[in-house]
Amino acid sequence: MISIVIPCFNEEEIIVDSIKRVQQWMLENKYEGEILIVNNKSTDSTVEKIHDLVNQQYVLLFNECIKGKGAAVKKGLQNCKFDKVLILDADLSTDIKEFNPDWLSKKNYHLVIGSRSLGKEINTPIRRVLAGKVFNFIVRKMFNIDIKDTQCGFKYLHSDKIQKISERLTFTGFSFDVDLIQACKEIGLEIREVPIKYNFNRNSSVSLIKDSIAMLRDLVKIRKKYKHDYLPR
Repeated sequence: MISIVIPCFNEEEIIVDSIKRVQQWMLENKYEGEILIVNNKSTDSTVEKIHDLVNQQYVLLFNECIKGKGAAVKKGLQNCKFDKVLILDADLSTDIKEFNPDWLSKKNYHLVIGSRSLGKEINTPIRRVLAGKVFNFIVRKMFNIDIKDTQCGFKYLHSDKIQKISERLTFTGFSFDVDLIQACKEIGLEIREVPIKYNFNRNSSVSLIKDSIAMLRDLVKIRKKYKHDYLPR
């Protein structure tokens, strides 16, 4: 049993194809589960297109009125039925086939983080690659973690504490990945980083300047939120 959470914002051009690809993957691998599509205040026809698929196998639709990818992912986690949860980007920039079926049976794979740095990154503009490396350097220094890519949208959670984790998440923007990692660390979950293949989508909604500034501000707040992790013992 697996829950697949896909946050989406203005994805009318690709969302139907992405959902069908995930459905096909589940059918081919004979997985039982659910696909939770979380619409995050889309202003195009995304919702209408998803509605056409809701009555089909696996597909559920939720709406999150708080803007931000972090808010949408949290909504998905709050509504998951199962303790195995795969989080994907709506454009499947990291294909669902990167998922390793062995993770389902290994109880010590609590949080699996897909890593572009360890794997292969295709068509990403060099300025974004460099910005990502600078951001990751700051994250590793601030939070004392050896994770080379915290921001990839491909993440897998295997825990009976999914609801407890979701309750701890308070950051709604793109910095939510760090919030998620720290929440998992706080309750003692094992974290693993695995190589994945990533295809950059040029229609990405991430603003290199505006979102980077907001994420850096959030890092300071996240560190304060989990400050006890860095106090002398």
